[in-house]
Amino acid sequence: MRSTNKEMMNYNVSQPEFGVDYHDFIQKEQCLSNMELAEEFGLSLKSIKIMKQKMKR
Repeated sequence: MRSTNKEMMNYNVSQPEFGVDYHDFIQKEQCLSNMELAEEFGLSLKSIKIMKQKMKR
């Protein structure tokens, strides 16, 4: 069964996202591009976009 981004966000609310430190992510998000963030944290571009969507809410 496929799930949408919203369903994934609701399911993973209590778990830390991808094992990434949020404070470190916020600091680096301001000065790095999505591709650089993905390389820095060892994640895919889709994962970075999902994290940014979560941070905006």
